[in-house]
Amino acid sequence: MKKILFLFVLIFSFEAQAVPFDSKMFSAMNIKIDATAENAAKARDQAILEGHKHALMTVIERITPDYVAEQLPSLIPDDITGMVLDYSLSNEKTSPTRYMADLEVRFYPELVREKLKQLNLPFVKMPGSPVVLLPVYRSSSSANPILWDDGNPWLRAWINRKTESFMVPISVPMGDLSDVQTLNMGQVLAGDVNAGMELAKRYNADGILIAELTRKGSNFSVSVKGMDTDTASEISSFDVKVEAKQNSTKTFEAAVKRVIEKLEKNWKKEKMVQFNETTSLIAMLPVKSLKEWKVIQARLERIPVINKFFLQAGRAGVLQLTIEYGSSEEKLIEEMKRRNLDFVKMDSGAFRLQALDAL
Repeated sequence: MKKILFLFVLIFSFEAQAVPFDSKMFSAMNIKIDATAENAAKARDQAILEGHKHALMTVIERITPDYVAEQLPSLIPDDITGMVLDYSLSNEKTSPTRYMADLEVRFYPELVREKLKQLNLPFVKMPGSPVVLLPVYRSSSSANPILWDDGNPWLRAWINRKTESFMVPISVPMGDLSDVQTLNMGQVLAGDVNAGMELAKRYNADGILIAELTRKGSNFSVSVKGMDTDTASEISSFDVKVEAKQNSTKTFEAAVKRVIEKLEKNWKKEKMVQFNETTSLIAMLPVKSLKEWKVIQARLERIPVINKFFLQAGRAGVLQLTIEYGSSEEKLIEEMKRRNLDFVKMDSGAFRLQALDAL
């Protein structure tokens, strides 16, 4: 009886699970709209409709290959009102026949994805998990690294950044007393993941990203890597270089921009998936508890090449899943390993799925 009840709870939790709402990646800001018509009301309506189309082009260009940009004007219908979740207007100016404003639009992510599938275009399905970025600064290769110190210009540049990260949500701590008490520079150098994750929790983030900037003569080099296993599995390490400018503030601003652009570019390149031709397979998942299932379910939902997965059957202690994916089998296995999931093909042709770590 207990086994039957446990299986029922698993099935119910599977159906009730909601995918996280990823609106920022599917939003566009600072869209300038300007239209003229026979009166201000019609000009406003026209400007908003045109703005919505421009905003959708911005979103699609962000999450699709570069070659798609040239095709966008002919791909997007004139009226996309049904895809708009909400929008806001600012800096409005009107005349008897003209309307101008700044527009911000959020779209329904699933509707945008569905549109791209209809157009047979590859796209980035989901953003990265929210991360806390730690701007570690070295004034020279031999200098001691600093983080929360008042003299850290790299930290100030990140706090005052003007460049947005849409595909990898970033939070940068202010370096207040609570931040300092939670995680210090020594703990960062020692790789104290527990302290790092405690800081991440304070900012509703799932991981820690370290961006260490070192001054080397007239150049700056930035090394970016995940401090914790989860962040390191989702975000590949990378390096960027920035030439020093006469204005040091501009130099650090440029370095922030380069890091964010590289981060977004890498995410786009690594997580791009073609879903118009999907493949499905059967996976057998042994589970001992609802907690174990919840962890594995959350990991599966973070795998970008998976279009969807659902429970097909179940018996005591084993769930049979159908997984639909839009990549090669090798790529799917690679993505599983990145999220601590063992995924092995059995003689029957089905796969055995289980966590690599103790849950």
